[in-house]
Amino acid sequence: QVATRELKVSRQFFGEQTAEAPVVIKEDYTLAAVFSALGLVLCTGLPFFGFGLGALILLLGILFFVQAGRVRFVFDNEAFELRTKKDDEDLEKPGENIVVGGENRWKYSSFVNYEFFPKGLVEKGLPPVLVYFKETQTPSSEWSTGPGAAANSEEAIAKGAKPGMVHFFPCICDAQQIKAEFERRGCQKIS
Repeated sequence: QVATRELKVSRQFFGEQTAEAPVVIKEDYTLAAVFSALGLVLCTGLPFFGFGLGALILLLGILFFVQAGRVRFVFDNEAFELRTKKDDEDLEKPGENIVVGGENRWKYSSFVNYEFFPKGLVEKGLPPVLVYFKETQTPSSEWSTGPGAAANSEEAIAKGAKPGMVHFFPCICDAQQIKAEFERRGCQKIS
């Protein structure tokens, strides 16, 4: 359990302020273990082509192990954010978003969709590979960055997508817990 002393959130009830501790989503090493095992099998079982592909998948598995131990997803009264472990007890802000800049913190009211890929795994109690969310807090000039171009195309909008900035991250956290928090915080989801 990670203590989050510096992340106390104020809440006001009938003029009296109380502090509510934010929810820190528990890390999950399943994706890292699956990628690492698959990478090892490919490296040892298939010479030449399997080795190259296996090495790449193994490296991703190692990266997922490191990131699952280091990155935390936090829900407070106002927003969802990424934090990194400073030491055994404290979390710190990781710096600016590497793709579009700005803080790695998004208000719940800015969410226009979230999903898990492959779809349907979370509902079956299985961990997905990716977590996706789309928000409108990032300046609209950045929304076409990366996969945002396809996700915000006229065709996607005509099919029911809502415009916004697209974010993906590997599911290195408890998918059931993060889904429950998205729902609890009223984050919008397209059916």
